[in-house]
Amino acid sequence: MQEFTSERNQHTQDEIWFLEHEPVFTYGISSEDNEMPLDNSIPIIKTDRGGKVTYHGPGQLVIYALMDLKKRSLKPRIFIKAFYQIIFESVLKYQANLKLIDADPGIYCDNKKLVSFGLKINRRGTYHGASINVSMNMDPWNQIIICGDNETQAIDLKRLGSHVSLEKLKEELKNNLSTRFV
Repeated sequence: MQEFTSERNQHTQDEIWFLEHEPVFTYGISSEDNEMPLDNSIPIIKTDRGGKVTYHGPGQLVIYALMDLKKRSLKPRIFIKAFYQIIFESVLKYQANLKLIDADPGIYCDNKKLVSFGLKINRRGTYHGASINVSMNMDPWNQIIICGDNETQAIDLKRLGSHVSLEKLKEELKNNLSTRFV
């Protein structure tokens, strides 16, 4: 992502990447040392995104938005709001009891975080994005303070009663994001 963004020029096409990570903890620029997981069996990687410690792993759909906002004449706040809203509307189809919270960027069911946002925007474009917990092992989440809040727990769509596949959700998000950003 960083390489793609740093090598952008006026001819570079925007891209949206969809993937599923191997188990990994990542932490953003506002993370504290005391928030790091103690489990050494899962790699811990420092990133340049905003936000605190999070977990990525199988059963989670990660969306990286690699966009040139200048070329699109989009202000960062407008892009962020639209990106969050598209993700929200896409998962709302599979679970009606959700809230999009801007103060702690994410989508929640009660106090359980279903979707995490962690965008990075610089003069060349946007990168990083969102992660949606679809059907995953929740144990690694118990090793971290999720987004810096001791009260927050993670949840996935499967535990909320939805059995949507990663592939189906990915296709829906592709359609929704391309409708707005292509």
